[in-house]
Amino acid sequence: MLTIPCLTRAKASLYLGILSCAALSCTAEIGGGSGSSGPGVSGSGTGPGGVPVGSNPGGVSISCDGGLAPGVSPLMKLTTVQYRNTIRDLLTMAGASAVLPKLHGLLASVPDDSLGAGFRGLDNRTSLEHVQGYFNVGVAVGDAVVEDKALLTAVAGACANEATLSATCVDGFLDRFVEQAYRRPLVEADRAEYASLNDGVRSPAQAIRAMVVVALSSPRLVHQVEIDGGAIQSETDLLQLTSYEIAARLSYTFWQTMPDAALWAAAEDGSLATDAGFAGQLQRVFADGRTRETLWQFWNEWMRFEKFTGFETTRPAFKALAAGESIGEAGHDHYADMVQEVRSLTELFTFERSATVADLLNTDVSVTKSSDLARLYGVQPWSGSGEYPKLPFGTRAGLMQRAALLVSNLEQTNPFHRGAFVRRELLCDPLPQPDPNSLPPGSLDPPPPSSAQTTRQRFQAKVEGKALCAGCHGSFSDLGYVMESFDALGRYRTTEKVYDEQTGAQLAELPLDTNAVVRITPDDASPATGAADLNQRLVQSQKVEACLAQHYFEYASRRAATDASIDTCVVQDLTAGLKDPTVGLAGAFRRMAQYSSFFQRKVGPQ
Repeated sequence: MLTIPCLTRAKASLYLGILSCAALSCTAEIGGGSGSSGPGVSGSGTGPGGVPVGSNPGGVSISCDGGLAPGVSPLMKLTTVQYRNTIRDLLTMAGASAVLPKLHGLLASVPDDSLGAGFRGLDNRTSLEHVQGYFNVGVAVGDAVVEDKALLTAVAGACANEATLSATCVDGFLDRFVEQAYRRPLVEADRAEYASLNDGVRSPAQAIRAMVVVALSSPRLVHQVEIDGGAIQSETDLLQLTSYEIAARLSYTFWQTMPDAALWAAAEDGSLATDAGFAGQLQRVFADGRTRETLWQFWNEWMRFEKFTGFETTRPAFKALAAGESIGEAGHDHYADMVQEVRSLTELFTFERSATVADLLNTDVSVTKSSDLARLYGVQPWSGSGEYPKLPFGTRAGLMQRAALLVSNLEQTNPFHRGAFVRRELLCDPLPQPDPNSLPPGSLDPPPPSSAQTTRQRFQAKVEGKALCAGCHGSFSDLGYVMESFDALGRYRTTEKVYDEQTGAQLAELPLDTNAVVRITPDDASPATGAADLNQRLVQSQKVEACLAQHYFEYASRRAATDASIDTCVVQDLTAGLKDPTVGLAGAFRRMAQYSSFFQRKVGPQ
């Protein structure tokens, strides 16, 4: 048997002060078997939780599957977003939502996950600040329950207000609160550990308080624990998830929070382990508004919108560029409007239209309701109903030519940044990272404006003839040059206005050159004639679909796809779905919960 090591009593004391290893209940064995105390049904051909070993209620088969197992899934802490959502929903389900306003500062003190070079869900670091934060939230909830008899009654029942806390009352609290916190039925060992806190020394309210603190600080709550399933094909490191673990995967994949009452009931009555039952729950979960929030989080993190540091509205040259656009004025948040447009566009092509990635990359509809952004595009704002306005022909089209993906915080564009973003984030092509110590002084500074040179010419001159720069910049700079028909605000232009940085005076108006060999694929050697042509090259290459599939797998699975596993097949199938009008964006996103690997966990080194 494989085991997950528990915090020692000394470490628990160091981190949390009062919690023992027994109270944390983290010594459960992986893989079930005759000695297992895992929840659910166990029997011939059936794993714990009533799920037949090796079954796939999702119903999507992959031609290249070949019985491959998924890649190793580490023990994952809940992301900070998931943790906060879980506390909110757990207390709401327990009738204790009145406590939530008191927790705002404590929940905010739990460290946010790092976006880094990927997604926040890939940050699995647990610091002392995390552990202390979990504990502080538990104490605050426990204290509130003691201080308010109505809350105590809501959480533990009216019996908790009696002079003596009965075993029946404790069991009722465990059924009502701790099982939901653990996201699985409790086993006898769990119940015994919690019952030990009702020691006759504590008052009923103090005993319930202690149990609340333990439950809200437990690894079973703050981690997505998947160790109760049965071994598949006698492989002790490959587990069939229980119905409760499947319910949690569904809810955390699409809602970023714990299962609701309907998912819990489906896990409890076994219907979630059937084809029809799972299909019904998946349809319900995917249609819920929380799925929209989760998928927007994916787009937002993939497109790196949070990296934008804001417009430099105090610079004279920027003021000159933005004249007439009300940028920086009170009540006008241009960048927020730009980002909202991308959200509205992706949701339109995911939830309201049956659309492929190519449709999203080609569309000429304008979905913005912002009069500021609509004016920048040269269209009327969308009224919120009826037909969408069409972008002026020949100016821009598709997702990649929306302002949020084009803007710069300065008055001049940065074709290096634009090109590198397309190459790295949209095409998933690796870009070598130079050693900063090997770069000449000023290498990372944008070239100053010149009345004689366009931005493209100045950026080209910065790297031409420099062997250290040419190898890397040759793979992405041209991608930025063909998008020079958009200024630093994302406006379409046919000439470039050059401004004096100090005074804002216009120095020149220069013709643009937007022709370049972009090499979306290695054999793509013909020049692109501008942004519209680049857009078609992206569509024709079908590399964006493959890149989106790879990124979505990482985001939803919280790990990179593993070679020589079913992961590669899943990414390939997602890619195909994103090209297929009968599957499209919505179908591909939903499919993540329909592969056999969604119902399994491969255990490996933690």
